[in-house]
Amino acid sequence: MSLKRFMKAGIMGLPDYVPGEYREGYIKLASNENNFGPSPKVTEALRALSDKTHLYPYRTEEVREKVARYVGVGKDNIILGNGSDELMDMLVKVYKGPVAGSYPTFSEYPIVAGAVGAKYVEVKLEDDFTFDGRKFLKKAGKSKLLFLCSPNNPTGLSIPDDELMPVLDSGKIVVLDEAYFEFSDKTRVKLLADYENLIILRTLSKAFALAGLRVGYAVAGEGVTRAMLKVKIPFNVSSFAEAAAIAALDDIPYATRCVERIVAGRERVYSALSKRFRPLKSDSNFVYADVSPMTAQGFFDKLIGKRIIVRKFGRFRGFGGEYVRVSPGTEEETEAFAAAIDSI
Repeated sequence: MSLKRFMKAGIMGLPDYVPGEYREGYIKLASNENNFGPSPKVTEALRALSDKTHLYPYRTEEVREKVARYVGVGKDNIILGNGSDELMDMLVKVYKGPVAGSYPTFSEYPIVAGAVGAKYVEVKLEDDFTFDGRKFLKKAGKSKLLFLCSPNNPTGLSIPDDELMPVLDSGKIVVLDEAYFEFSDKTRVKLLADYENLIILRTLSKAFALAGLRVGYAVAGEGVTRAMLKVKIPFNVSSFAEAAAIAALDDIPYATRCVERIVAGRERVYSALSKRFRPLKSDSNFVYADVSPMTAQGFFDKLIGKRIIVRKFGRFRGFGGEYVRVSPGTEEETEAFAAAIDSI
C-alpha cells in the first residue's frame, strides 16, 4: 500500500538542501565556517557539561539575556532557534503566504515555505547580482512574507539602505537574514524601533564558530517573538548548545579577532581569484566568483585534486557564467588555496 495518498501535496517536489562537501584530511573552504574554531571557553564549558546529558536544557533565559546584551535589545526581543533555519520554519508557520525572496539566495527559504504549502515567488536579482527594492516589491506581487539576506548568500553583497527602505515601507513582513553581519559590520537592528514588520535573523555559527551546535536567534518586536514561541518545539536548543552560546558570548574579544582574521583571509581569496577569474567584492566570510570559461565542476575537481574543497554552484537561471563560492580558512589554509589557484 502506498502512503503517498496521505502525503501533503508538493512535499516530494521540494528541493533537497545540499550541504557543502566534507572529506577527512581535506581543507574545507565550502561552507562559510570559521576554521579557527570556537573560544577555548566554549571547549571548557562543553567538557564541564559532559556528565549532565540526562538533563533537559534549562539555561534558555540565560542565553536570551546574553544574546540581548550582545545585540543591544531587551530579552523579550530575542527568540532562540536550532540554527536560524529553525527560526525560518517558525516564521512560515506564524505568518501567511505567499512568500517571496530574491534569486539567487539562501536555498532554505523556498524549502521552508513549500513545507507548509505556501507559494514561493523567486525574484531575480539584477544582472550584476545587486538588489533593487522597488522591482523586488513589484515582482513579489501579493506576497506577504519576504525573505531577504544581507550580506546575501551566495553573492556576498549587502542590500543598501535606499533599496531596503521601500521594502520595509510596504508594511509586509520583512525577514532580514543577517547571518554574516559581523563580517560587514552592517546591521539594521536600530530600525526595529520604527518598523514592527522587521524581523532580523542571526546565528552563532559563523563569527562564533558554533556551526556544529546550531544556535540561531531572531531579533524582533515582542509581539513577533511571542507568536514564534507559540510554534516553537520544546527544548529546541540543546543543553550543550546553550552552554556553548553562553561561553562564546562571554568571550567577544576572541570572536572579534576571528572576524578580523577571516576578513583578511577573504581579501586574500579575492586577490587570488582575481588573477584569473571574476570574483565579487564581498561583505561576508566568503567570496563568490564566476570561473568561466572553466565550469564550476571543473574548478571544483582541480581543487579537490589539491585536497581543497570549495562550493560549486554552476549556472544560475537567468545569469551568464559558472559560479563557485570560497570561504577563507586559517592563514595556512588560505595560502594553500592561493597557491592552488596559481597552479591550475
